[in-house]
Amino acid sequence: MSKRRHRLRVFLTEPGRIELGTLLTPWLRVGSAFGAYVECRKVDLDGTYVELSLDLQGSDDESVDVHLSVPHHCVSAVLETADFEAFAALYAD
Repeated sequence: MSKRRHRLRVFLTEPGRIELGTLLTPWLRVGSAFGAYVECRKVDLDGTYVELSLDLQGSDDESVDVHLSVPHHCVSAVLETADFEAFAALYAD
């Protein structure tokens, strides 16, 4: 991912993970205790589709600005936190 600190995590439903998994495989975080998610710069939930703005970085360290529209049924939750690791630590015990 980009060196910028991402603060939005978009959690996917199981059908969403299956539908989007191939497209998002390099950036999809599956091992989370909270479920599969992708880190986003911006999320818009108000339209016909959920609009995700991602700042993806490939193996050549070049950043690519990506806007992805996904059906609402693919998204289970959006989490915004300044420190995801500290938030996750609250659920570690």
